[in-house]
Amino acid sequence: MSCVVLLKDMLRPLRRFAAIVVALGMFPSVAAAQPTDINRLVDNLKNGADFRIRTQAALALGASKNASAIEPLCASLSDSNTTVRAASAAALGKLALGGQECLNARLGSETSETVKAAIKVALGQVQGGAEPAIGPATKYYLQLGTVTDKSGRTDGSVNRLFREGFVKAAGTTGTVVFAPLAETPDQAKKRLAGKKAKAYYIAVSVPAFEYVGAKLTVRADIAVFSYPAKVMIGTIKKNASYDGLSGKDQASEDELLAYTGEAVFKQFSSAPQFQ
Repeated sequence: MSCVVLLKDMLRPLRRFAAIVVALGMFPSVAAAQPTDINRLVDNLKNGADFRIRTQAALALGASKNASAIEPLCASLSDSNTTVRAASAAALGKLALGGQECLNARLGSETSETVKAAIKVALGQVQGGAEPAIGPATKYYLQLGTVTDKSGRTDGSVNRLFREGFVKAAGTTGTVVFAPLAETPDQAKKRLAGKKAKAYYIAVSVPAFEYVGAKLTVRADIAVFSYPAKVMIGTIKKNASYDGLSGKDQASEDELLAYTGEAVFKQFSSAPQFQ
């Protein structure tokens, strides 16, 4: 099967995902790819003018068995082309070396059912089918829902950056296990049966970024629910600000989003009602 024929198949809505998955076996030579090959593929994935070039690069990176492919594949989950996004998700699944957080984050903001299907399959492959490791030291079992983004951004970055900050802060404690975003209530009940961990669902809303003079403020409104029943228990509000800006500054917005995610976890984990 030629690459051209493959890509035509991938554009057929009912066969697109299957074509992508089959395609992952078409690049056996990439398994021993050298760093220079990986760099070339990453450049093609990021800068290829034709979506077919970006798709082929994603598939090849998925077969590379190289962990350095994770970050660019995660980034390309936000590609403007549906086929590239689905190929990137399938590639992360084929790679099976990481990317769970970015897949979960994208699942919450993705609009294409084809890409969602690819992400769900990839999550199963990345997780290796293993159960979340809830042990004696686990204090919290958390499902962090998709961030409701009222900022006007359309690239999913608000969800991704807040989640990264929250997960980073939680990871430093060694007492938190995150539930898969696609976990069902029945799956959660079975996983929590007999466990002492406190389980919560956390819903986050980030309103528009506020610029007043030289000051930028990011506000996050958080609702904490029991899990998996999802009965509201309490709320958290967190503001973070930068001063001294000369105008709109996306880099500062990004830093504040990640910082806010960290700060929200710290506030959540120290609040008496969630202990």
